[in-house]
Amino acid sequence: MLLADALTKHSNRRLFVCEIVILEIIKNFKAMKNIYILLLVVFVPVLIFCSCDKVDCNDGLDGQWQMYEWKSPDGKLRGDKEMQIYYSFQLQMMMFQKLSVSKRYQLSSFQNMGSSIRVYEPVKYKGNGHDEILSMDVLKQYGVPSDGMMKVESLTSKTLVLSSPETGKLSFRKY
Repeated sequence: MLLADALTKHSNRRLFVCEIVILEIIKNFKAMKNIYILLLVVFVPVLIFCSCDKVDCNDGLDGQWQMYEWKSPDGKLRGDKEMQIYYSFQLQMMMFQKLSVSKRYQLSSFQNMGSSIRVYEPVKYKGNGHDEILSMDVLKQYGVPSDGMMKVESLTSKTLVLSSPETGKLSFRKY
């Protein structure tokens, strides 16, 4: 009987220790749960506000625009929507596409100055950060003048009109 009593006492003690360990784990889990909730309450708003840094900084210019009319400086029609020329603006980057010719595109930097935009540094993407800066002449087919300066004659949520003395007046619709 002595052996049986010793085993019972020992297993009861082991059970008691296991209960204490389980209770400590549960108590720590509750504390950890409160920490996780605190972290969520603190960091989620911080992440949301940090991600808002890239909001529309171009006064409604951001997005894709389809050219529907291109008039030369003397008022003659130089092109229409059949040319399938598209401008896309995002942050300080601009993309030009002429889908009637090919599915290729041309990237460039641009600066929004409110009443005008300045297009500069068209690049040929080569990957790995080794882009090649091209001449402004590659953008003439899209209606961009050689100095890159274009006046914003009109900008609404649906239409954009750009002009320059060299290339004339370009009218776009939001696409």
